Amino acid sequence: MSEKSRVTYFLGIGGIGMSALAHIVLEKGGEVRGIDRNGSQITRQLEEKGATIFIGDEAPIGAGANVVYSSSIAQSHPAMQMAKQLNCRLFHRSEFLNKLMESQLPILVTGSHGKTSTTALLTWVLMHAGFDPSYAVGGILIDTGKNGGHGRGKYFVAEADESDGSFLNYNGHFGIITNVDQEHLNYWKTEELLRDGCRKFASHLENLFWCADDASLSALKLNGQSYGTCEDAHWRLFDVCHDKMNLIFSISHNGHQFERIRLSMVGKHQALNATAVWGLAHELGVPEDKIRQAFLTFGGVHRRLEKKGEVRGIVVYDDYAHHPTEIAAILTALKQANPGCYIRAIFQAHKYTRTRDCLHLFSSAFQSANTVFISEIYAAGEQPIEGISGRTLSSVIPGSSFMSDYEILENLKVNSRPGDVIVTIGAGNITQLGPKILNVL
Repeated sequence: MSEKSRVTYFLGIGGIGMSALAHIVLEKGGEVRGIDRNGSQITRQLEEKGATIFIGDEAPIGAGANVVYSSSIAQSHPAMQMAKQLNCRLFHRSEFLNKLMESQLPILVTGSHGKTSTTALLTWVLMHAGFDPSYAVGGILIDTGKNGGHGRGKYFVAEADESDGSFLNYNGHFGIITNVDQEHLNYWKTEELLRDGCRKFASHLENLFWCADDASLSALKLNGQSYGTCEDAHWRLFDVCHDKMNLIFSISHNGHQFERIRLSMVGKHQALNATAVWGLAHELGVPEDKIRQAFLTFGGVHRRLEKKGEVRGIVVYDDYAHHPTEIAAILTALKQANPGCYIRAIFQAHKYTRTRDCLHLFSSAFQSANTVFISEIYAAGEQPIEGISGRTLSSVIPGSSFMSDYEILENLKVNSRPGDVIVTIGAGNITQLGPKILNVL
């Protein structure tokens, strides 16, 4: 499609999914306008690149424009109503992403957990190897400072969102499924329907990499190449260890061993994600030395165990984890990478529905933390559910304390000691607490 031919309006342009596509349209020479209820670093960056952004729910949409919306935008939204009256071309975000990918070969990454880190790492590997891919990622790459970009190479790397079923709108040249877990059941209703959705997604891919360590994926008996620690995986991960905040691991494939691969991330879950990226990059013809160099230089993704700073020997991290499986993984990774350290975890649950659906799973998610603080739930636009609150969540997590942000800061100020690791966890505004913690330490 020609993005230069008409103006493209993004509803909720400050969102991580929308802004990625806005970056691409701008870099292809198109005119971008958008609305968002709040300004942010993301909207300011887009404005600096030439986008016109209106704060609020209304914008002067022109007749015949492209209007891109996400599943979170109600059909009754004033901008949607105006777009319909003006006979604008309406695109769900997934439909517009499909249009952007038309002239390149899509490489799609999905899964309940790890898809952003995996997509970002794969993007960086292809960039480092000179493949110049386009990309749309659900997080900001520290190496590029953005979450989307237009490349002139043959590949388009995109995170495929399973949360609203929109990943079924894509067809891919290559793809990765990292795992399937009890997540986004407000849309899927049952785990069986979610697994069936993943099976259908897999059928849309010409070449698939899937994690054999995941029981749900293994049960689907998918075609393609498997990866994992199990003996029969096509790409077998072994000898995983940490060197401080770095991973060292090896991979075997068809009788060949790729030994002592180093990656600037932590956690066995990231080693698994990296194994998928290694295998796929190998299939695309990326030389081994280029993959190794890219793994060494990968800067990571904002809000994925991102180091916010260090004061008096106390290190503060921030992570986007919001599902119990993710929380357990990042806390275990921190413990393994920092043996003997005292971990202070601060968690803000994301959405009342997820808290309700996963309440029983949260009880064991924080076992690698020494101290756990729970703040109030981040609603993310949802209405409260009776009997579900931050205090409710704290009651099922052994040894945790429900506190306000002020109380958490005061506690950390008094009790934190050199050598401690503090981590803020959650997909909401808990990320804003990190700088405040550094100020009080």
